Amino acid sequence: MRKNRLLFTLLLLAAAALFFYGVIELLVMRFQAGDAYPPYSSYRSDPRGSRAFYEALTRLQEVETLRNVEPLASLSGLSQATLFLFGLERAHFSRMERAEAEALEDAASGGGRIVISFVPAEDQPPLPSEEKEKQKTPQKDVDKRKDREREQEFYEKGPLDLARRWSVEIEPSREKGREAILSAPEKGLPPSLTWYGTLVFKPGENTWRTLYIRAGRPVVIERSYGKGSIVLSSDSFFLSNEALKKKRHPGLLSWLCGSHRKIIFDETHLGVFRSPGIAALLRKYGLAPFFISLIVLALLAIWRQSASLVPAHEEDQEAAINTGKDYAAGLTNLLRRNISPDDILTACLEEWKRSFTHVGQDLSALLPRIEEIIAEDHAEPRKNRNPVQAYRKISSLVTRR
Repeated sequence: MRKNRLLFTLLLLAAAALFFYGVIELLVMRFQAGDAYPPYSSYRSDPRGSRAFYEALTRLQEVETLRNVEPLASLSGLSQATLFLFGLERAHFSRMERAEAEALEDAASGGGRIVISFVPAEDQPPLPSEEKEKQKTPQKDVDKRKDREREQEFYEKGPLDLARRWSVEIEPSREKGREAILSAPEKGLPPSLTWYGTLVFKPGENTWRTLYIRAGRPVVIERSYGKGSIVLSSDSFFLSNEALKKKRHPGLLSWLCGSHRKIIFDETHLGVFRSPGIAALLRKYGLAPFFISLIVLALLAIWRQSASLVPAHEEDQEAAINTGKDYAAGLTNLLRRNISPDDILTACLEEWKRSFTHVGQDLSALLPRIEEIIAEDHAEPRKNRNPVQAYRKISSLVTRR
């Protein structure tokens, strides 16, 4: 019995281990493919990721390539690096957190290079200002002034609109065309690019330099910012794994990297942050051996409940084999199997006659009365018979005798 229970426990533990192993393998396969990450993330190895560009740069000995999953405001050395933000949404660019936006501006003004490319999808969420324009209704001058005051207060305390701060408008374009043409002479840049983006730029200052245009509208622009520079691209396709396999442009990629030896691929703007879990905290504080010991003790406790760690003695085994019900229970089972309820009183009377409890007594007057009580019980219908009540009458009669 104990061997069967131990075998069942071991099989259950083996099944649980195989289940958890399969789940972990599925998760590892999912994250290796990278499709769990947003488009144009450097963790994705499918066509919509930018992992190929990242890994290509890591193979260059003269370049230090890093991924960033920490808040930009907490990073140091951005002014001596090129920072890539691929696959940025237009709404994020117009409503960026103040600390993040100021970190970008400080990096550019200190000498860094900021390269931002937008999502080329046509179904980007509209800006809040565009939704407001669609729902705009005639208002009084007082209401307009209050709206402007509220907007000014929000601008001073809330998220920053980089489009407004950097004097560039970003708007969707319905003009057709899948090719971007080089508009400014630049050494090493390809004369044309395959373009899938639907956004175009409208620079508000002469400080912006247009490099590529699509259907006569700027799609790649650059400007100096302090000691550094900022590059905006309305498409991210030419940075993707698919583009690097089919239509790669190494000259353009080299121009985007600039002259810095340190290149950072930012993942935080895509929602990828470092969130240390339990396992990371265990490794950090050296508590892994302690919890492994707890798991081993738990398994030993389960084993102890299913089987004894000490072999049983022979006496205990014999006792376990011979232990059963007492003689009264055995006699009850024997009577139930061999005597029917209708014959129980007659059988009791016969056994009583053969016993020695009434030796030397005159039963001539007692026996007829006992047989009469038994006969009265048998004369009743089967469902109305009560052998217990008849037995009690006979017992009281014998006791009085």
